[in-house]
Amino acid sequence: MKIGVTNAVLSNTGDAAIFEAIGDALAAALPGESLTVIAFDSNAAVTSKLYPNWKIFQQLTVSPPREPARLRNVLQRVRHALVRRVIDRNPLLMRALNLPLVRSSRFSTSLRELRTCEVIISSGGTYLVDHYNFSPRVLEFRLAKSYGKRIVLWTQSLGPFTRERSEVAIRQASELIDEVYFRDERSAASWNRLGMKELPREVVSDSVFALAVPEAPGHPAREQGAKRAILSVREWSRGVDGELDTTAGYEAMMRAGANRLSSLGFSVSALSTCQGVPSYSYDDSEEAARIFAGTPVDVNTGFHRPLELVDELLASELVVSTRMHLAILALLAKRPVIAIAYEFKTLELFRSIGLGDFVVKIEDASPEWLESRIEMLAADPSLAVLPDDALLELRRSASVPAESFARSLAGGTRP
Repeated sequence: MKIGVTNAVLSNTGDAAIFEAIGDALAAALPGESLTVIAFDSNAAVTSKLYPNWKIFQQLTVSPPREPARLRNVLQRVRHALVRRVIDRNPLLMRALNLPLVRSSRFSTSLRELRTCEVIISSGGTYLVDHYNFSPRVLEFRLAKSYGKRIVLWTQSLGPFTRERSEVAIRQASELIDEVYFRDERSAASWNRLGMKELPREVVSDSVFALAVPEAPGHPAREQGAKRAILSVREWSRGVDGELDTTAGYEAMMRAGANRLSSLGFSVSALSTCQGVPSYSYDDSEEAARIFAGTPVDVNTGFHRPLELVDELLASELVVSTRMHLAILALLAKRPVIAIAYEFKTLELFRSIGLGDFVVKIEDASPEWLESRIEMLAADPSLAVLPDDALLELRRSASVPAESFARSLAGGTRP
């Protein structure tokens, strides 16, 4: 069985953790199946080198990063036009795609790979929201459906669809997909509010909770008595509930947190899921160097794969994370974590797992809030560490989409 995971942005290690976790969940749910899981990525030429063991192809509706940006925009429009003609089975184009010189192109290769997939999974994420134009995602769903593919939206944070453009696009998407999973009740409510067609749907935990994290009760760095804390920061201009006037409060809070950790005897590092990949839109290590200038913070600038990040977290005693998936990896590593929510997904997650006291909206950031939480966890780390049974339940919930898929196969409804 061959499954394609589209809408992947594997330059972001959080997205890579989602892709890896989807593969782990499917493998666990289908132990007797010969399974190949491939990714359709926004920048396959780069991410194929970062993950040489994965099968990665260029996403059909996304042009790789180009300079200047205007050139990429032009190439993006060309791709969209090509996809529409493929959907319509334009005879000239279909013949051209089979010419020897064209068959080796990224577009033609990706199209062949998509056609040989039995199922297309739209990667878990936060791309079906008002501040993104997600019509290219819908175009890709149309392409997959034109080849008769079953389309599953893996764990999404989506909505609330207050803009006409967003509402039109999500209605179009709902007519194409076969199954949808939500990260939280707020996302489910956004979907249900529009009266979409009846689909199998369920609220489940973030797909990264299904990641197969090796058991590692101890870590050499911790056994040597080192006290290490990790901070993740990012560039951002919106609050959870609207536009930010300024990020000064957030930056002051993070600097104050770094200084308080240092005063408590911690060695402090800045580390994130988005760094070390020059072609990616964000490099959080550059933002960290700016925010933490003049503080005792060592800025880690390297790229890390998901389990490499887990190893870094296992060597730490406390984590303060702006990136949600670094926070989830910290929870999986059983490390106390404080979260800063820049989108509602982090707020919903921490409230749902009983850690609402350890998450703050980015627009409500204050040095006093973070310093008080750091002091609480320095005194009692267990306050923000999930017990084993809670992690097991989150893993079970994150595996629901894969198990549902396995049941459909057992019931003879193979796509």
